[in-house]
Amino acid sequence: MNETKQADTSKRSRPGGRSAEVVSAIYAAALEVLQESGYDGLELPEVAARAGVNKTTVYRRWPTKAELVLDIALLQMKQDVPLPDTGSLHGDLTALLVDIHTAIASPLVAGLLQAAVSQGRDAEVVKRSRMQFWSERFAMSGQLVERAIERGELPPSTEPRQLLELASAPLFFRAVLTGEAIGRDEIAQIARRTILAFTSD
Repeated sequence: MNETKQADTSKRSRPGGRSAEVVSAIYAAALEVLQESGYDGLELPEVAARAGVNKTTVYRRWPTKAELVLDIALLQMKQDVPLPDTGSLHGDLTALLVDIHTAIASPLVAGLLQAAVSQGRDAEVVKRSRMQFWSERFAMSGQLVERAIERGELPPSTEPRQLLELASAPLFFRAVLTGEAIGRDEIAQIARRTILAFTSD
């Protein structure tokens, strides 16, 4: 009997186990509601009900739906935009931009980003989360700029974040603001123009 109790206690105290399952269920439920009803139709109590958790569990971690959808958007970006290594700056930058475009061009992620921009702009928690994500994202993606500097493709003084912001800005502008399509050839041209901006005298 004691061994059974100890085993149960050990299982309950396993770090990240139950908590990770709850977060995963809430994310899945939120995505389901978003796909069915969009951002405007998303309500946290319904997300909690579909996830099979108490609504206080959701509100405790995400006081507003803007914070929840932003978390999902950031998670999607982290999973769907790996760091490429093609051997050349143009290849790396084009591949990175294609992955970013693929991630944000889907109706779901584009909607989440739109919601984060329009609904969470003034929320301090949302602002901090967004800043933290982009700091991490630029730090990781900046490695392809550093590799290009080592290969002599870029001047040593090149600031990675400036290059990446210039390259990715058109993608986010279209996805979030205009909704216009953009093809792979145009993405390759954006990468080429960005490189030229940092290498021309």
